Amino acid sequence: MRTLKDVHLNAAESRAAEPVARLWLPHAPWPKQQQFLNLFCKEAFYGGAAAGGKSEALLMAALMFAHVPGYAALILRKDTQRLQLSGGLIPRSHEWLANTPATWHAAERRWKFPTHAAPATLSFGYLQTSGDKYRYGSSEYQFIGFDELTEFVADDYLFLFSRLRKRTEIDVPLRMRSASNPGNVGHDWVLRRFITPAAIAAAGETAHDALAGKPVSNTFWCAGRAYVPARIRDNHAILESEYAESLSHLPPLFRERLLNGDWSVREQGLIAAGNLARYGVQGEYLQFIDEHGRSLGQVHERACWRIATCDPAGTSADRAKEQRGKPPCWTAIQVWDLAPDPWSRQMLLRHVERVRVDFAELCQLLRRVYLAWRPAAIYIEEEKLGRAAFDILSPYGLPIETISPRGKDKVVRASQLLTRLARCEVRLPREPLPWLADLESEWLRWTGLPEEVCDQIDAAAYAAMIAEEQNARRIVIQPFLSTNGV
Repeated sequence: MRTLKDVHLNAAESRAAEPVARLWLPHAPWPKQQQFLNLFCKEAFYGGAAAGGKSEALLMAALMFAHVPGYAALILRKDTQRLQLSGGLIPRSHEWLANTPATWHAAERRWKFPTHAAPATLSFGYLQTSGDKYRYGSSEYQFIGFDELTEFVADDYLFLFSRLRKRTEIDVPLRMRSASNPGNVGHDWVLRRFITPAAIAAAGETAHDALAGKPVSNTFWCAGRAYVPARIRDNHAILESEYAESLSHLPPLFRERLLNGDWSVREQGLIAAGNLARYGVQGEYLQFIDEHGRSLGQVHERACWRIATCDPAGTSADRAKEQRGKPPCWTAIQVWDLAPDPWSRQMLLRHVERVRVDFAELCQLLRRVYLAWRPAAIYIEEEKLGRAAFDILSPYGLPIETISPRGKDKVVRASQLLTRLARCEVRLPREPLPWLADLESEWLRWTGLPEEVCDQIDAAAYAAMIAEEQNARRIVIQPFLSTNGV
């Protein structure tokens, strides 16, 4: 039985894979591609700049064991059009395999390889909507590859691990492989999964170099997963200077991601990272801190007015968008402490639940949040699910109220939240709590476009509305007294 330290193909496995190098590949792998192919771990990612030889490395990896009877490989893209474009993986596979014993079955988008007993296969598939992953529910593969992984949501990627299996007679390693540039809907979850601080430290690189696409030679390891960074210069078939000149005409964000494989650059969103103020927790006291971590003051948490807000998601419109290939919506529940005077403008986010649940599970989750945090009130969006949750839970003493979304424009709805953020009146915890990275990612990437995921922004927008109303109630207007006593 192999141990975690056995991360490369051993000598016998390398010799077993030699026929594929002679038969299927048009050239020997470039050094970075060979580094990727030599990995024996179950999960590996080849990423970074455009033209780094990523898609080609993925196809090479899929073909490594095509001489083994019964071996099955699958390569996925967001849709079949991307697979079939000029330079795409299907045309490229035809360039490689046209004059070999392998046969192409167009209706199945599958290559079959003549092996003893059962043929080996390489199939091409797609995951355009969240429901497409169930097309592979009864399948069995020993290799699954995702081309342009950042085009996919994490749920789809993780589901395909359930299809990674084999019968005992198929003597090949199980491999989940992927390749991608930075960017797209999956940028942040791919970054967190493969380019972690622990992986960077273990590789002996600096965080800046690893994230910004600087030349690095090491493979990054974290929790048994590997990341092989690649740049244009790692593809010996591309003239780097000419390709770099072509990319120089792109906007800065796309140029840095494609030219340098820079994972650190972000879209210019409506929420700036510098406006995310922080607080610390010292026993039962909440400490307001500045950008340098210095204390500005503190309040006892029992002096705050605690509320919870909920964007239930899962409406018929949400599900319809998801079926059209848009990112899935989530239920977001947030617990907020609204500070007393003299900090009455300050909102402190204490806890977040971000899940995908049905209606019964939503009601149970709201009760659990209430029992754990005891907010004075729970405000839930006044749509169908919110009204139904109110009808079910309020008779049992849960302090739940509905709040109007006040129109369909999410940017308008979030105007008070954006104003408070600009004034550093919305505070997030200093400690790296489990839910914090997802929330910050969603907030900082939000540009206000209609199809963007913003459930955690909606929930916070409702909290800002409630906080504004609470502040208005604190203002006492004294009666006017004339000088003649009238």
